[in-house]
Amino acid sequence: MTGMPVTFAMNRTCAPQLSLQSFVGLVKAAGIAAVEIRNDIPAREFMDGTAPEDLFATLQDADLRVASVNALQRFNDWSGERESEARSLMAYAARLEAPGVVLCPVHDPDHGWSEAQSERNLRDGLRKLRPILMDFGLKGYVEPLGMPGSTLKLQRKAVEAVTDIDGWDTYQLCFDTFQFFRCGDERLFPERIGLAHMSGITRNDLAPECLTEPDRGLVGDGDRVRNVAQLKALVDAGYTGFVSMEPFNPAVQQSPDLAEGLKASFAHVGDGLRAGR
Repeated sequence: MTGMPVTFAMNRTCAPQLSLQSFVGLVKAAGIAAVEIRNDIPAREFMDGTAPEDLFATLQDADLRVASVNALQRFNDWSGERESEARSLMAYAARLEAPGVVLCPVHDPDHGWSEAQSERNLRDGLRKLRPILMDFGLKGYVEPLGMPGSTLKLQRKAVEAVTDIDGWDTYQLCFDTFQFFRCGDERLFPERIGLAHMSGITRNDLAPECLTEPDRGLVGDGDRVRNVAQLKALVDAGYTGFVSMEPFNPAVQQSPDLAEGLKASFAHVGDGLRAGR
């Protein structure tokens, strides 16, 4: 979209049921120039064994950029298994010429960690992962998650941890408007954000902390998350990176009018950012 201070992208969650070629067609139909590839969708690229070189060629042929690969889960629960997983994922992302990989913390109501353990584990994971990211020339987008049982909810906690390990040469934040809203976070760190996710919430019968991923739809009128206002704050502070649509609502994903819905949603956000509302 012309005149936009940010670059819109589409997360693979927009239509996980589609084949790669059909998803690429959807992205082009929505008028978007970048995608987020996921590693957790059964029978789709990455999990289906698609070679990264083949995926990269398909995206290049469609003139699509890769905004990120999403995600390394439980990065703050470090182990030999996690290291192997990280190296495999980073190698795949590097071959796609992705700028970075999203990093998700443990989110399990039964994790059993004290606050002190969560702090230590977070820093340990960041330290251990840093040289792997550096080896592959990638950024790590640390994403605080707002659901119950999350071991990293607040942007502030991520900033403190990366600062403590002197890791800003390797890490940036992934800012998710829904996660920020869900956990009642209040402090933005625009200069530390390298990737942004957006999704809209229209249901009004649940408190923010009770909302779940399937409640996340497209951004439009009646949006409780106030995506436009949140993103406007980032843009006003100088953010010029990717803003990726990340719905999880099955009714949205499987809508026969998904392309038109996406176009309308991106237009809604774009018009809002340009108008400054």
